[in-house]
Amino acid sequence: MKAQREHLTSGFQIKHVKQARFDAPYHFHPELELTLIIAGEGKRFIGNQITDFRPGDLVLLGENLPHCWQNHRKDWLLEDPALDGAQALVIHFRKDFLGEEFLSNEACTGLKNLFEKAKTGFSIVGPTQDKIARDMLALSEMAPFPRLLAFLQILHTIGISTADVQAIDTTEGNYAIAEGDLERINRVYAYVIANYTQEVHLDEVAHLANMTETAFCRYFKKVTNKTFVELVTEFRVKHACTLLRTTNKPMIEVCFESGFGNISHFNKQFKAWMKTPPLQYRKLVNEWH
Repeated sequence: MKAQREHLTSGFQIKHVKQARFDAPYHFHPELELTLIIAGEGKRFIGNQITDFRPGDLVLLGENLPHCWQNHRKDWLLEDPALDGAQALVIHFRKDFLGEEFLSNEACTGLKNLFEKAKTGFSIVGPTQDKIARDMLALSEMAPFPRLLAFLQILHTIGISTADVQAIDTTEGNYAIAEGDLERINRVYAYVIANYTQEVHLDEVAHLANMTETAFCRYFKKVTNKTFVELVTEFRVKHACTLLRTTNKPMIEVCFESGFGNISHFNKQFKAWMKTPPLQYRKLVNEWH
């Protein structure tokens, strides 16, 4: 799966997605994106981060931030093309969609700060999430000019609701890959997203980056501040977390379904990432629920 650049025809678009499952590839585009999940569960991949999503999930993504949503893989096997098991309301817009001088207006300082914050993506939660979801769903019933005003109000509400905004990428340095590296790194991420529960081959990934294996490993560490092995392990551990929270599968099944080759390695890596053994993690999340 290759990260694909998406080309949009106007500065402000609303799209209601209805599918059996989300099938958009790992992609990026110069527009910002506000996405509300209406139906469906699975994992969202945004920049360097992997997070579970479910109905109500609401995120704002900045320009050229790679992303995709994938339903839980068990649901793929039950897929009925006649059913809209995955639904989302997606708004794409350029930060200058009202003209190049728009953000230079003093009254738009809050929006300018909002767009800057969105570069690494953030989720919107709490009462603000509920309000924005209602306001987004009402947009499609409006005439063009009231819709524009309502959308500006949505952005304003998000911008002033700092208590209900959570950064998606909290790692040092965030997701700040130079434009020249973006497509190459996205090919790597797309490969990992498609294969992390199986055996991942370094030679195939290096080939995607058009490098030798040694050069690729150095390059990936330099660009992303993590090793390629760390990336794959992170994906696998977070997949295991989902299985531990949502199923009663034996630990050995969780281990292999998450892409780990043996139970001792799984236990060691899980504890290193989550600071607790997988069995203890399952007990804790069951107690919380």
